Amino acid sequence: MSKVLIAGGTGYIGTATVKAALDSGLTPVVLTRSEEKAEVLRKKNIEVVIGDLLEKGEWQEVAKSVEYAVFLASPPTWGKKVTRKIALAFQKGHEEMTKKFLDAFISSPIKKIIYIAGTSYYGDTGNGTPKKEEDTNEPKGWGPYIAPSVKLLSNYISKGLPIVTAFPGQVYGPDSWMQQLFLNPIYQGKPVTGLKGYNPMFSPIHIDDCGRAIIHLLTNGMDGERYILVDDLPIPSHDFRNLIGDVMQKTVRTREVPRWLCNILLGPVLTEYATAHTNFSNEKLKAAGFVFEYPTYREGIPQVVNEWIEKQKKY
Repeated sequence: MSKVLIAGGTGYIGTATVKAALDSGLTPVVLTRSEEKAEVLRKKNIEVVIGDLLEKGEWQEVAKSVEYAVFLASPPTWGKKVTRKIALAFQKGHEEMTKKFLDAFISSPIKKIIYIAGTSYYGDTGNGTPKKEEDTNEPKGWGPYIAPSVKLLSNYISKGLPIVTAFPGQVYGPDSWMQQLFLNPIYQGKPVTGLKGYNPMFSPIHIDDCGRAIIHLLTNGMDGERYILVDDLPIPSHDFRNLIGDVMQKTVRTREVPRWLCNILLGPVLTEYATAHTNFSNEKLKAAGFVFEYPTYREGIPQVVNEWIEKQKKY
């Protein structure tokens, strides 16, 4: 079986990508810095290589032996107040990780590299016509801090590396941000915090479809091209949270805070991200032959909520 090296394979999207690789008949090899996480994967008979992208190690030899690779790695920031100082440190670390990862494949027989960026790279789309891959970008939120890494890719593509760049939208599932911001508080009858005066459109994608789309692009993505990973239907953020309440049969309580307070609590980067419209088209992904299991949030949210509730009943 063909092997795919997945850097960041123990993270939120990475876990779904590993599952999708297994389901497609590929052999995932997960790069992780954590011996504890490595042991969990080994118990599932998943190959693991211990290492840090910023340091030389066994992972570089593994890179020369695989047919495919996925870059999902990033410096840790989730759950923190993101000041510009923290964001700049993230930018520096992310850019260095990108260089080290791609350098490992120079003069290797790699068939395809999927590089995961994010739709914040394109900035505020407005709530009109969905934005496409070829549209101009004015990065917002995290966008300015991943843009230097994305800019590096053209140089490596010119050197012959078969890189496909993927830009996932809001990846929702029973863990991570959706659990913290919506599932837990709504289920417990606590207020959901929102920004006063803002109800931006955003383009979601179910976590399972995101993982499947990444693996799909390994064999169906065109070298040097960009693909936005979102489902068929953008949604106002308030409608998203309200549908979760409807599925749970719970009243959604809200607590709105002004932007200035959000800046203090979360920092300017996350505040800017939370107030921007992210309205995107998936036309190019579908043209590459990808078929969604959850074409819109209408199918996806009930599945996520019900799966999450079943987990709560076990504890």
